[in-house]
Amino acid sequence: MTLVYSLIEQKSAAQRVLLSPDVLFCISNYIDRQDDTFNCLFVHTVWTMVLVRQLWKSPIWKTAGSYQKFLRTLRSRKPKFSYGNMVQRIIFKNHRCFESVLEFSSADLKLISRKCPNIKHITISNQGQPFTVANVTSMLSSAPNLISFTVSNCDNEWLHGALRPMREGLCPKLQHLEINDWNRNWGFDVLKDVGENCRNITSLKLYQRVNRVEIARMIVKSFPNLQIFECKHINFAGLRGLLTGAVKLKSLTSQFEDDITDEAAESLSISFAKLESLRIRIIHDIDYPKFSSSMSKYQSFLRHLHLATVHITDITVEKFAENCNHLESIEIYMCFNLTDDAIMALAIHRNIHLKHLMIAYNARITDEGMKHIAINCKNLKTFIVMSCTKMTYLAFVNITRECKNLVEFTVRNYPCQTLASIVHTLSTRNKGTLKVFKAYDNGIRSNDNSSNHKLDAAALEKLAVRCPQIKSMVLRCRMQESNGSYLIRTLKKFQNLEELMICPPVKFTKLDIKQLEKHKRLKDITIIHGLTPEAESFLKERKNENNGGMYITVINNNN
Repeated sequence: MTLVYSLIEQKSAAQRVLLSPDVLFCISNYIDRQDDTFNCLFVHTVWTMVLVRQLWKSPIWKTAGSYQKFLRTLRSRKPKFSYGNMVQRIIFKNHRCFESVLEFSSADLKLISRKCPNIKHITISNQGQPFTVANVTSMLSSAPNLISFTVSNCDNEWLHGALRPMREGLCPKLQHLEINDWNRNWGFDVLKDVGENCRNITSLKLYQRVNRVEIARMIVKSFPNLQIFECKHINFAGLRGLLTGAVKLKSLTSQFEDDITDEAAESLSISFAKLESLRIRIIHDIDYPKFSSSMSKYQSFLRHLHLATVHITDITVEKFAENCNHLESIEIYMCFNLTDDAIMALAIHRNIHLKHLMIAYNARITDEGMKHIAINCKNLKTFIVMSCTKMTYLAFVNITRECKNLVEFTVRNYPCQTLASIVHTLSTRNKGTLKVFKAYDNGIRSNDNSSNHKLDAAALEKLAVRCPQIKSMVLRCRMQESNGSYLIRTLKKFQNLEELMICPPVKFTKLDIKQLEKHKRLKDITIIHGLTPEAESFLKERKNENNGGMYITVINNNN
């Protein structure tokens, strides 16, 4: 650090600010792209010393080669920096660009445990080799600063052994525990031990059924600071046991079982903690008007509501919209009976406060309901609609025209003419805030001439100019474009694009792929039914070279 400050003293006041390690570290937290951070390393030696920590905080292995380089750096006897000490997050899971399984070894795990003493977050996707009980136990024992732990595909025997360091209190800073897809028969005693010895846990996510009051009370007693809880299913006894003790609970996610009737749920409404997020799934044949009316009166802090409830009716949504004064996000999934009345209630009562709206699989909500959202909810940031058959292009055009600050727009299963209208309106009305655009057509050829707009390269070019911040784009739809080279040039004009899925109207050639690879940001591409044989052979050769860079996935089936 003496060298750092001696360099700073030789600069002007403005330069000294930009060479201050503390200031640089704060700035680096706002750089969300790894390649940007990497380029900044070459600005100045002080920048290198500060920003290299950000690059190593959470290593990403997109290829076997990048993983081996990571290990070689850790083994280096005279490294320029203490790289291992910088590592805070390790994810033992194949990057989605992998076609083959990345092989970890027991020696790798031992090396990481020895060289990376400051690991705070660990994710393990499989309990198989080398993630044996002994290896995981050793890794957890070497991570006293562990904050979160996530594991998938594990059984009872593995949990009892591998989580022993947690059960013995060797991970006192643990705050988040997530166990997914385990054997349904595993016992809760391991959970009890972890909770009693890791008292700072505030987030618990389980792929399990909480169906007895004893289990719920054990969770409440063992995790006194619990704020976020998620389980696969919960019945009335489990819900009652949970709610009567989890006074700090802020987020609840689960599927209500059949014995949670409207009357039973209403009796618990006053027991609910002051939630910020409620995500419930209900598939049995009842509605919850009493529960929603009673509970919404007590949920003054509720911000996010997710309803996947087949038989729920308008009154439930109306009560939440009317009484929950902080509600800003709502997701309606497979709520088949909801009509425009529920949507209008959201528009009237939440108006400018509504920021996120998702509606999926509904055949009763129409353009009229969306018109009220467009008029009243000017601050909408995220709009997602999937398979709502009564909505026409007018609904989407109204939203894009009036809600000018949209950050995400996702639409699934609509005619190509509708998608073209959306692109056109975004290209003329959005204020440049859009970062995610995903369009999926319904695969049905339509004679609908209600829109004169075309979804082609020219339309996308206008979108690129109007919305330069787009990072993720899906164009799984039929486009009206015959010039593949023009389409490639247009895609390159989305300068901040990082992820792309596209179903090209004309097959990309080898030259087109080479041009696309020159994009400075684009990393992950999925191409559906869109390559010439020469281009496919070219990509296979590239994968065999295993040089990293841009990752292109080719889909030729009908899925």
